[in-house]
Amino acid sequence: MKQRTILLLFLLTVLITSDIYAQIETPALSFNRGKLWQSVFNGKSGPSFNNWRRIGIGLDWPGFEPSWINENIGGAPSYMLTGGLIVGAKRTADSVLVVEDWSISGATISSETGAKYLLTKHTFKHKNGDNHWLVTNPLEGEEVIETSWEYNKLYTDEFGITRQLPVRVTRSSHQWSGSTRNENYVIHEYVIKNISPEIKAHFSALGDTLRVATIADTLLEFYAMFNYALHANSRSWSILFPQETPGARNTWFFYDATRRMIWARAADYLRTSKIEPDFGFSNSQGRITNGNPSGEWLSPGYVGLRLLYSSRNSSNQTTTVKSYGFSAADDAFDFGGPLSNKNTEEAQYELIKNLSTAQNYVQLPTDTVYMRRSRMWSMMNLGPWDILPGDSIVIAVAELVDGASYNSALDPAASGTIGAGGLRLFQNSADKAKFTYDQKVKGNGFNHPDPPAAPQFTVDFYKGREGFVANEIIWNNSKESIPDPDDGAADLTGYKIYRSDYLPIGPWDSVGAVLKGDPAVFNSATGEYRFIDSTVDIGSSYYYALTAYDNGRPSWNIDPAARFTETGSTGAVPVLESSIYANKKIVKFTATLPPLQTLDKVLVVPNPFVIGAGSSLPGESDQLQFVNIPNPCTIRIYTVRGDLVKTLEVPEGTGAVVSWDQVTDYRLFIESGVYIYHIDSPVGTKVGKFAVVR
Repeated sequence: MKQRTILLLFLLTVLITSDIYAQIETPALSFNRGKLWQSVFNGKSGPSFNNWRRIGIGLDWPGFEPSWINENIGGAPSYMLTGGLIVGAKRTADSVLVVEDWSISGATISSETGAKYLLTKHTFKHKNGDNHWLVTNPLEGEEVIETSWEYNKLYTDEFGITRQLPVRVTRSSHQWSGSTRNENYVIHEYVIKNISPEIKAHFSALGDTLRVATIADTLLEFYAMFNYALHANSRSWSILFPQETPGARNTWFFYDATRRMIWARAADYLRTSKIEPDFGFSNSQGRITNGNPSGEWLSPGYVGLRLLYSSRNSSNQTTTVKSYGFSAADDAFDFGGPLSNKNTEEAQYELIKNLSTAQNYVQLPTDTVYMRRSRMWSMMNLGPWDILPGDSIVIAVAELVDGASYNSALDPAASGTIGAGGLRLFQNSADKAKFTYDQKVKGNGFNHPDPPAAPQFTVDFYKGREGFVANEIIWNNSKESIPDPDDGAADLTGYKIYRSDYLPIGPWDSVGAVLKGDPAVFNSATGEYRFIDSTVDIGSSYYYALTAYDNGRPSWNIDPAARFTETGSTGAVPVLESSIYANKKIVKFTATLPPLQTLDKVLVVPNPFVIGAGSSLPGESDQLQFVNIPNPCTIRIYTVRGDLVKTLEVPEGTGAVVSWDQVTDYRLFIESGVYIYHIDSPVGTKVGKFAVVR
């Protein structure tokens, strides 16, 4: 009998693991298409937690890879380091079963056979963007991460006992990265099911009566506590207070009782004296003009966690926050969060039941001991529930960041826009997240009105006229036939072209709009649009984005009674536009001229070149241009003594402007002085000189 049991367990292990590995991708999956970036771990949100250091994507807004930018601007702007649920229940009225922390490390959840809770799924539901623009399933996010974990039947601890929750947790995470209106939040829906009947049946079949006896039946007084390490932008903190340990302690926390939402923003760091004003203004950041930075509001966003829905609890209440509060962490070492000094299951359970037992507990924003002085854990507890065998509870929450645009962040005079204006935008996004989930509660799926799809595009220099400087944005009409996911109408009205002359995250300025089928820019024979941006400067670099928009509609057929704040009336849907961030270029394009077939007009600009003069993109402060260059050609640069310092190979199709960062072939910056250039091309040779002043 014993050998048969061992064989059955072995076969079960093989079957389970082979199926699991097929449904599990990397431990941290990321939403990184639109404006708000977030990573989703095995059992929690955010990357691995390590004493408040940013080691991965965590509500980055606007999200970008630091490698996109050729200069250190303080790293990516993360507003969260980790977050998720801490859950626990009683076995009997006076006996705590177990408490599990799925908010900081998620270490008990793994696909390994010895894990306490077996990870059975962690994957993108739609691969390779198959649901972008909702073309596959309009009743969920454009991107969806599905994660499941459950009681592991193969687990025992070192004492041979199993203090486990007999649950299966299914979490679906949704984001709408292609919609300007709905791109600033992520929705997580948790379904927690008591699977004790399944587990007991399994061990009963194996004849393991001792194991059956260890399994709890009803999960009594089950509590779920959201525990989040929110803060006001890691990028801001690292720039303004590089001497301090990580974790932005200038964060000011609040609670919105109407919205059931914890939220926060950057404020003055009270351990210093007015060094860092609200929203992290820095005089050393921003655009560089003639060697002087413009200044930048480094933390323009508001971050929040909103409860969208929770199942009816033991007091017969739905979507109810039992209490909220904050736990101030040690400023030097913090690896365990609010549970750090809770050494027993009973003490941990008391915490998730009664938040005031947390160390350094804070509830009010007016606190003068820890608020705006310490790293703070944000806590919100729900429950209790008595979860009967086979029953489930549902909890849904939105993580969100929103605020003033990056255009305002680079305006030193925009404090009002950043402050009150940014808060309104943030609250609107919180309400849109609630609207979306409320549609699911009504039976309409995760739903809201959606913009039309925006096509991919290319950027090239205009070749239609010699000596004419312009960039040409080119796209086709392939997306115009994609129907609106709600009513099937092809409602694309037109396109908007945006340009940034600073970073691939903005600031974005509109440079034109094109109506669908406009004969001035559309070729019906080829199905191609060509928009000419002639408002560029030769030798300057730009990032572009292309969006699509509709005309709104008098009503929304999914829910005709829905009210939209933008139109101020019931039913009328506002004009909707796709996201700039979902359809932008991350590689800059330098404005140039069509290449000439002569060397007579070759120029070096500026000449002389003075380091720090003028303005440029980050990382391009030492760019010097050769203008009116033929293609192809070779440019060799020499000292006046005849030493070769740099060779530039210019291929066909480059255009008439070639930039040089003044770095030699030996990776050294050239010194002040006069230099000789020699151009060799199929149309002849050219020799000239230029000067550099450092």
